[in-house]
Amino acid sequence: MAKSKTLTKKADKATEAPLTTKATNGTPYQLDPSQVERAAKALVAHMKKHVEEKEAEAPKMNLADDEDEAEESDQPIFLSLSTKKQIGNTKSLKPVPIKLPHPIIANDVRICIFTKDPQRAYKDLVASDAFPAALGAKVQRVLGVDKLKKRYKAYEQKRALFSEYDVFMVDDRVIKIVAECLGKTFYKSKSKRPIPIRLTAGAYIDKSAKKDTKEPQNVVGTPQGIAKGIESALNSTYLSMSPSANTSIKIANLSMTPQQIVENTDAVVSEVVKKHVGQGWRNIRSLHIKGPATKALPIWLADELWTEADQVRDGPYRGAITEGTAKGKSAERKRKWDEWEEEMLDDEQLAAKKERREAKKAKKTEKKGSISKEKRKAMKQDALQSVQTPLIAG
Repeated sequence: MAKSKTLTKKADKATEAPLTTKATNGTPYQLDPSQVERAAKALVAHMKKHVEEKEAEAPKMNLADDEDEAEESDQPIFLSLSTKKQIGNTKSLKPVPIKLPHPIIANDVRICIFTKDPQRAYKDLVASDAFPAALGAKVQRVLGVDKLKKRYKAYEQKRALFSEYDVFMVDDRVIKIVAECLGKTFYKSKSKRPIPIRLTAGAYIDKSAKKDTKEPQNVVGTPQGIAKGIESALNSTYLSMSPSANTSIKIANLSMTPQQIVENTDAVVSEVVKKHVGQGWRNIRSLHIKGPATKALPIWLADELWTEADQVRDGPYRGAITEGTAKGKSAERKRKWDEWEEEMLDDEQLAAKKERREAKKAKKTEKKGSISKEKRKAMKQDALQSVQTPLIAG
């Protein structure tokens, strides 16, 4: 006897595998390496296939395309983190560095550093014998704030600077000034945003002298301290915490192996969940990995959508409704809006508005009638007293 369609559908649903798997040993609030590896292999295979198809369809380069915005063969891979509650570090506007086991920045990069004035002190430091020669060869430009403002005013000049170097770094003391100078040319995308570094690393700062004098101190770090900071920046990725429930972090490149992607993912997730997400894993809703233009592949999904057990109710929420509360709030909002609107009007418009308001009130009064309750009651009593004989005899 053949099975019915209903039974077949139920059997298919029962055999469907879950989207993600949890770790078999220990707490479920951790990544499953096998799940991350499967997602990494699938994502890399899809992205490489897409690159091959695109190269086959367009073998010739379009001269009208912008060289700076051309799609790179070594595309970035991102970790997408979603939380149950909104998070955001509003105390600091600087991105947070996270060290990676496998760096995502190439070794043969050209680095440009934006420094505090005078720039000569930092140029001499990079050119000194104490600064590592291999790293000094990568630092091809040291640019002070004054020269940046004078030489790179026009949009075309900023575009030329943007395309000339691979990585930009900025002294953390002048990051806001540099951001205002560079504008959307550098900050509209995350590909070449200047990385903040400490150019005072290794130097002794006399805090008492800083308080006594109003003149800013020109503190320059040591060659070893600054070189260590640059190396650390090249081996890290950066987390920008925005006040939202979704955050994206660059964790790998397409040229990496799936195992390298797994190790980088584990390092970033451990750092972010432990130090930058309130309530840790209990506040994580989902973790995905994705490319610039691909769908997100899940690597971890929460079983519940709440952070605390006491947030779960037995039935639908029914708040206490007080008579006139909603009406009072609505009237208060309307009154504040009218006050704000009257402040924005000139004298003629305000007089016209008041005239319309008075006319509207007079019209409402006419509709209600000219006889008040007290007057109506007095008229009724007079009418009853005027009757000489009782209505009911006997």
